[in-house]
Amino acid sequence: MIPKKLKTGIIKIDKMLLKGKLMGVYMRHIKYRGKAYTLTDQLYFPPHTAANKTIRLGPDGELLAIGGDWTPERIIFAYKNGIYPVSFKNQPILWWTAETHCIMHPKDIHIPKNMQAIIRQNKFHLTVDRAFSEVVNACQESRTEYRWLIPEQVEALYRLQQMGFAHSVEVWQDKKLVGGLFGIAFGSYFHGLSMFSRLRNTSKLAYIALSLRLAELEFGVMDCGVWPTEHMKSLGAIVITRDAYLQMLDPVVNAPDIIEDWGKLFENWDLPQAAQNHLRKPRNEGII
Repeated sequence: MIPKKLKTGIIKIDKMLLKGKLMGVYMRHIKYRGKAYTLTDQLYFPPHTAANKTIRLGPDGELLAIGGDWTPERIIFAYKNGIYPVSFKNQPILWWTAETHCIMHPKDIHIPKNMQAIIRQNKFHLTVDRAFSEVVNACQESRTEYRWLIPEQVEALYRLQQMGFAHSVEVWQDKKLVGGLFGIAFGSYFHGLSMFSRLRNTSKLAYIALSLRLAELEFGVMDCGVWPTEHMKSLGAIVITRDAYLQMLDPVVNAPDIIEDWGKLFENWDLPQAAQNHLRKPRNEGII
């Protein structure tokens, strides 16, 4: 065990003379050694029960595995098995499971009254997959306290987008990108990764519009990840246990792709009318 004063001194010297290189080596090769299963070239993850419960991501996330790579095959395999890659600068790739998950059934989207008014005004234009890289960059800019997507992960997302697995929803006003979201999809499953707003409520508009359109197509589930925020709950998201989540996951991720061309998802589609139709449904058929 290194004494606290010595540790503090080493960190200061590392910052001043080595520009953090020593800390980088420690984070990449030492900090997580022996703390979780180390992935190999084999496309495999240990069972969720093998996670390290002492290393957390949010209140319920648990470290399941470390290492591996950012290949599309591994990322898709992970999401299909309820495992999330999250990593930061100077860290190995960290793969997480969670005791609870926040999900949304598109048919259960709740449209707050202020959003009903925004939708009726019809001031914004929505598209899909028209500005994927811009949306990803904007989502990073909105997290001012840290850059949560490392360059390798961004490149992996671009590859997934080119392969038809990653998608963005854009909100435009006067040809300016003012909000949006992006995520990964296959079968009847969409995992929302991040959203941003340059004008108030535009990310929420993107999410509501996507939910309404997916509900019309009888899409299975929108995965909100391991952070059950009050923001998502206010839109109708629910929190379920890991066992319930894994049981729900298999049929939706392995279903035939419901959407053939995401780029045409909003073409010839009337958002105000879709919202009105949704609000007319009896409460037990889609309104919380």
